[in-house]
Order: sequence, then structure tokens, then C-alpha cells
Amino acid sequence: MKLFNLCNSDTTILTPNRRLAATWLKQFNDREIQQKKLTWPTLDILPIQSWLERLWHEYAAKEITNTFLLLSASQEAVLWEDILKKSPENNDLLQLGATAELAKSAFELLKLWNIDINHAALDFGEDSQAFKRWALEFKKICKKNNWLSIASLPAFLHKNLIENTINPPKKILLLGFTEIAPAYQKLLSACQERGSEIGEDIPEKSSFKRSIQKIALPDQTTEIYSMARFAKSIYDTNEIKPPHLIGCVVPSLETLRDTILRIFSDVFSENNTFTRDTTLLPFNISAGKNLNEFPVIKAALQFLKLNLGVISIETMSYFLRSPFLGEAEEEQFSRAYFDTCLRSANAASFSLKTFLSPHKNYSLAAISPKLNKRIHHYVKYIESFPKKRAFSEWAKQFIELLTLLGWPGERSLNSEEYQVTTRFLELLREYSTFDLLLTTSSFSEALHALTQLIARTTFQPETPDASIHIVGTLEAVGLPFQHLWVMGFDDTHWPAAPKPHPLIPKQLQKKLHMPHATSERELIYCKKLVTQLKEHPKNIIFSHAEKEEEMDLRPSPLLNHIDTITLDDIKLSDYESIPEKIHSKKSSEIFLNDIAPPINDTEIIHGGTAIFKQQAACPFKAFTELRLHARSLETPTLGLRNIERGNIMHKALELIWKIIKNSDNLKLLTELELKKLIQENVNHAIRNVVPDNLQKKYLLLEQKRLEKSLLEWLMLEKNRPAFNVIFQEHETHCSIGKIPLTLRIDRVDELNDGQYLIIDYKTGKNNHIKNWFSDRLDEPQLPLYCIANAEKTIGIAFGQLHADNMDLMGISKKNIDISSIKTLPEISYAKSSQWEQQLQEWKKTLESLSHDFQQGIATVDPKDRDQTCNHCTLHTFCRIYEQ
Repeated sequence: MKLFNLCNSDTTILTPNRRLAATWLKQFNDREIQQKKLTWPTLDILPIQSWLERLWHEYAAKEITNTFLLLSASQEAVLWEDILKKSPENNDLLQLGATAELAKSAFELLKLWNIDINHAALDFGEDSQAFKRWALEFKKICKKNNWLSIASLPAFLHKNLIENTINPPKKILLLGFTEIAPAYQKLLSACQERGSEIGEDIPEKSSFKRSIQKIALPDQTTEIYSMARFAKSIYDTNEIKPPHLIGCVVPSLETLRDTILRIFSDVFSENNTFTRDTTLLPFNISAGKNLNEFPVIKAALQFLKLNLGVISIETMSYFLRSPFLGEAEEEQFSRAYFDTCLRSANAASFSLKTFLSPHKNYSLAAISPKLNKRIHHYVKYIESFPKKRAFSEWAKQFIELLTLLGWPGERSLNSEEYQVTTRFLELLREYSTFDLLLTTSSFSEALHALTQLIARTTFQPETPDASIHIVGTLEAVGLPFQHLWVMGFDDTHWPAAPKPHPLIPKQLQKKLHMPHATSERELIYCKKLVTQLKEHPKNIIFSHAEKEEEMDLRPSPLLNHIDTITLDDIKLSDYESIPEKIHSKKSSEIFLNDIAPPINDTEIIHGGTAIFKQQAACPFKAFTELRLHARSLETPTLGLRNIERGNIMHKALELIWKIIKNSDNLKLLTELELKKLIQENVNHAIRNVVPDNLQKKYLLLEQKRLEKSLLEWLMLEKNRPAFNVIFQEHETHCSIGKIPLTLRIDRVDELNDGQYLIIDYKTGKNNHIKNWFSDRLDEPQLPLYCIANAEKTIGIAFGQLHADNMDLMGISKKNIDISSIKTLPEISYAKSSQWEQQLQEWKKTLESLSHDFQQGIATVDPKDRDQTCNHCTLHTFCRIYEQ
């Protein structure tokens, strides 16, 4: 190849990025192997930034006095953040870390364009003035400590080249540069003055006819699938041999990385399998991910944050189910069970010590003893920490804390996890060097610095060599592609709208033709980039989506001279989605899925009146929840759940009526006496019902709300005709069909004639007696109580205790002088006007529901699809929306 023919042992090849250097190094080594050479000199090819650092190390090795320390990118980031934190503008900055990163990039841009920080243009505008103050402080600190920033390296090396303290290479070749910043140009000129030969790789004139075409596709997803199928069709022909590659160029690859990976994995899947193990696939993606997005690192950071204040149930649930804890596989089921215990107890948040404390219903020590032991050691170790420590000391403590929790777990790590974990440990060593920059810090400050360092670190796990390279736009230049697909080539992005740096005056950027400063510069840059993309491949397709959300897109005007094609003109690989592959291989099996096995004598069913309510609402729901026990996890809430509010209300009323006993005693109580009685019993009920983790202030508010509601309710009951409360939380037994039931009735009042009124308390406001007269009995509870106690029962009623609608409403056999309790003839939608006949209707309906449940009738048949399905979590199980 022409590039290699231009090289000798004294040649250094510089590239704009690591991928280009690595690709051409591999091409060179492959050529030497093909020529059957046993040994050969290593090709000196590296990114320009790595070359600068190499020159620096050569200088530092010679220099004995006046030595400088070259700061790493992470050290610089920490220093910038510390400067902004101590600046007068700190209180006005919403995102300190992001602003520090912005200031750092502005400083680097000025250095690359050889602009002194004292430039007069930076004195205009509040943002530029603030940046100038920060930059001068950064420069002052670096000078004081003999530190050298990465951005200052080209100027520093230029000075030493002029002074003959550094020796440049004899020959320098530039490969794949679209543009070279002025600071680099100045440095290369100094090398040339010192005798270096500077050259640029000029692509060979192709001996084949190039095909350059453009295509419009309906949307971005179709565009990516088409690009993947194009790459696979070429790959499957086996025509791509080294050194040639297939290229897929994706602007904004960092943003689209996960989508690209998913679609390409789908298209390249074999034998109806779907894998994300990139070591098994013939493509690689140049864009990495932030290190904190990898699960094993995300887990490590979450583990270290456990001691920082309140832990949410989401965080604790993630912690309990993490595979990166010690004994995670051994105790996986017990830890999952403990998660459900926390949710059932409405533990929305807690401290680590509270988490370890035994609850009245569960204990971590009893359920997951090994995890309990690890967390105890973790907490004890943290308690031994001093308030402040050096970063290097904190790095050791972080490792120790993770070790105490068994991170990264007992199972073998896959290749990606191993590489990521190794990189994390390397970062901790880099983190230790923060001692040079900052004084001691607290645990939370140290952990914040580590979190920021990891968030700033992009990592791409190493993968085997592949024929298909998925790269960003700039990375594509200079790579030896034979076939190339460039997506996203629309008029919105090619050329893109100018986006000048917000901390540098626009006029200065415009004057110096800085990146993204003006529309004219973007156009010139894009034209050059397109020219470079066309240099190598024999087959190039530029594509764009016709729509982006609601916006119509057109092809870039840079492609006006290129022929337009359609998908019919391109050879694409055959493609079936994973569902289509499964469906195409189906073998039909017909069976009835609406009948479950009947309940046998050994099956124990719990549920009480819920059996009938669920069977009436949807037979499938009743079977799934009551027989399979398939229920969604509870979601804890801040404060009391509705069921807990209801339980407190029930308990308070039970205690109050144990004291009052009847309506005569109620009427004798003054409002003040009644308030006192309510207050005492509500307080007692709260102590018996509520979880331990609720704040006292919240409970006080809840108590006041409840006291007000109960006072209003009891004042309402004062206006009723005479009654005695003879039963509360009354347990009774009966059978409906073959289902034995144990019923618990909230309250039974004996009226003047010795007949019973059964009352069921409700804290909601959408209760209606209509629900007792529907075909399936939407609310079967009170009718069931009535049938079980038919001999003396004269009526049933909801005791609705809701602030918006406080009422006692129901039905009765005869008039009982309560206006909201109606007789059957007064109810237009009642199917019978006779009490005994209505009881028979209810009994018939309940026996039918009992029979269906007993026989395993589990049809997906919601009574009211909107109402029933909206409050159901079984959609993916019953697949009702697929019917």
C-alpha cells in the first residue's frame, strides 16, 4: 500500500484518533505476515495527542531541574471544579460540574487557537469575564505548582523544540486529518524548522469505478435497519478481505449507540438467537459508554452511597437483587423475599441502621443472614472513619467497603465486566493522585469526586477484530473502507447550524474561524469532510430519514449532484425480526386456556369475600391472584397507604364504640367530650397500626385529619334512631357452594325492633348501592354478610367516611327512618321489590360465582374492561390487548 511505502524506520505517522492508528497498525502487521516475515520493525503510528505526551516524557526524562507535572484530564477537571466552587459565581451556577467542564473546554479551545487568556475580547460579556477570571486562576495555580495542562502542552513543546531540548522525528506523515488546529500547525512548523520532513498521506487514485448514491428512507429506524442489512449482505458474500472494511457512519453515534447495537445485533443474529455479546458478532462500535452506565460499576457506586442519608425503596430493592453482592446467587430468593417484606410494610425510605433493625414482621438477620453479616461489617467499618482524609486514603477505604459487601459478586465475570472492573481499579489509582491538587475531604466529598471522575470516563471494551466498523463521522476519515454507508445526511445536519462556544465571545470565534463559529465555516468543513469520505470506498451510500418526529427532512444540498436510488436498487440481506422468526418456526398446538384444574380437597384457598369480587370482576384475575398468587410487587408510598388509613379508622371506631356502646350514650356526650374520646382512641389506633418509619410531624397531621372525620361521622350518627352496637369485627362462618368462608363484619347494630343493620366502613367516596344489583355483583361483601345472617338482618349499609361525602347509605327490608337507606320498592334498578326474593337472587349469583371459581373457570372476561383492566397488573399474562 502507498502509505506503507512512504514509511521507513525514522517515520512517525500521526492520526486524529486512536481507532485510525490502531486500524492502520493492524493493516501493516497483516501485510508483513502475508509476506511471511518473521520479524519486522513496529510501525510508529499514533494519535497526535499521544505523540505530544511522548515528546513530553522524552523531555521529562532529560530534565533534572525545573521539572513540571503534566496533569491528566481528570486532574484538570477536579482543579477546574474546585476553582469554580471557590469563585464568587458559585451560588449562581446550577450545575457546577457541567460549567467546570465547559470552562475547561473553552480554555483548551483558546490554547489550540493560540489565543492568550488576557486577550481583550474576553473582557466583554458577563460569561466571558467570569471565564477569564477562572482561567487566570487556573493558570496561576498551575504556575505556582509547576503543573502543565494538556492544553498548554503544544506551546510548551514548541518552546522546547526551538530551544533544542527536544528532538523531533526525521519524518512525519499526517493521516486522516480534516483540519489541524493552529497550535498543532505551529508545533509541526517548528519540527520542520528543526529538519523534520512533513508529509500528508494522499489517497491512491482508484482503478475502479466508484458508485456514489443517495437514498431517502421513511424514518431513522428504517434507515438503521437498512444500513445493517446492507452491511450484512456484503459481509455474507465473503468478498471483504483485509485490508478492506465495511463502514457504517453514524453522526451522533454516542446518542444512538444502544439503538445501533440493538438493531445490528438483531439483523446479525443467527439460528433465531439474539445476543449482545459483541465478541460473537462481526461488527464493532467505536463509541464507548460512560463508565457509570455499566451495571457492575453502577452497582459499586450504589453500594458506596448506602451510608449517605436516607435510602429509597428503589435503591434498596436494586441493592438486594444485585448480582454483584457476595452470596448473591446463594441468597437470591431470600433477598427477593425480603424486598417484598419491605414493600408490604410500606417502607418507602430508611437509613442503613433502620434497615438492619428487626421489624415486628420480618428481620434481615433471619431471612438473609449472610447479607446481614456483610452489611453489619460495612456499617461498623464506616463508623471507624475520621471526618476528613486524603483522596489516596479514601481510595483504599472504597475498595475495602466494596470487598466487605463481596463486590463484584461470586459468579464469574464476563469479558466486558472484567475489562470494566479493571478500568475502575485503574481509575482509583488515578483518583489517588488528587492528593496533589486538593486537601483532605469528607466521605461524601470524596465519593462525589469519585462519582464525577467515573461519569467523565468513557470506556469501550475491547472486542475482536471485525470487518464491519460502526463509527462516528470524524473517525471514518482515513479508514480503508471498500463499502461505506453514511446515515443521517439531511439538510438539518449537513451542514449543521453554527454552535459557537458560550464562554468565548462570538466575534472572536468568527474572526479566527473557530469550530462551529459560523454557517460559512460549517459549510466549508462539511464539504471537505464529504470529499474525504469519498476517497477510499468503491461503493458509497448516503442516506437520510424523511421525518424526525414531526419535522420533515430533506437530503443535504451537498448531495445535489448524486443519483437517488430506492431500497429496490440495493442488495439487502434477508431479514426477519425475532418475533417473525419464532412465528415462522411455529408448530400449532391447540388447547383450551380458559379452564384451570378444579379445586381439589387438598388445595387451601384464602381470600374470603375477595373470591367473589375477583371472580365477578374477571375470572382470570381471580384464578391468577387467588390460586396462583401472582400479584405485582407493592409500591411503598411516602406516608400512609389507603389500606393503612382504613385500618386506623376501623380500629379507632372499634375502640370508641366499645366505650360508647349505643346511641343513647352517644347523645349524652358533649362535643368537647366526644373530641377527647376520639383523640385518645385515634392515638391508640395509630400506635397499633402505623409502621415505625413515619415521622411524628406527618403522623400528627394524619391524626388531626382523622379526628376531624370521626367527629363529623359521630355527629351524623347522633341523628339516627336508637341503636345498640352489639358486634364489632364480628367473625362468622358460612359456605357458599363448596367454598367455606370465614367472614369478619365491621359492625352490627341492633335496632329498636331487635333486627340487625350490618354496616361496612368505607374510606373511599365512590361507593354505591347500585353495585349490589349488577349481574355479577360488583360489590358482593355486604350481600354475602346479609345471606350469612339472614334471619335477623333487616338491612345493610356502607358507612362512608370520606371528607367529601360522609354518609350511611344502604338498603333495608322496611323503612328504618334513615333517609339514605332505601327500601327495595324505592330503588328503580332493583330486580325485585321483595326482600326475601332479593336474598335469593344474591344467593343464586354468589353460588354461580362460587361454582365457577371451584371448577377452575378462568376466562379472560373483565366485566367492565375500562374499570377492571385499568386497575389490573396482569396484562402481559392474560394478553387481553392482543385479543
